[in-house]
Amino acid sequence: MEIVPLRPDIEQRVRASFGRQKLLALYGAGITGIGKGYFEVSLPPSELVLRPAGFFVGGVIAGVADAVAGYTAATVPLEDPYFVTVEFKINFLNPAQGELLIVRGNVIKHGMSLTIVQVDVYTTAGGQETHAAIALVTMMRINKK
Repeated sequence: MEIVPLRPDIEQRVRASFGRQKLLALYGAGITGIGKGYFEVSLPPSELVLRPAGFFVGGVIAGVADAVAGYTAATVPLEDPYFVTVEFKINFLNPAQGELLIVRGNVIKHGMSLTIVQVDVYTTAGGQETHAAIALVTMMRINKK
């Protein structure tokens, strides 16, 4: 998949918003990819995000997937958008255990008010990715108040 670069002002706006996102900062997540209709974050394992058995917590995965969906949607419009989740479905495919959690969002359909985003979650171990989860998220653009 080719990642189309964002206009510098849009990328700056999205990165600035991400910098204000306290939950993702708490988890140690960082932006590892950004483009038009594409957003990716990665986070390392830590006691905060892992179950005692060493697997990433499902709620952490879902929360990061939801946030990534919002940032992915925000990479498409030119104006300063704000998105909220109106529908969220996630399927856990494999145990999420590894050296890194990678969460990638892709816009499937962008409309005037609704944007559909597919979020794929991977873990890495020994340089190999395992597909851990997939989410389909419907985002609605709203006016900031």
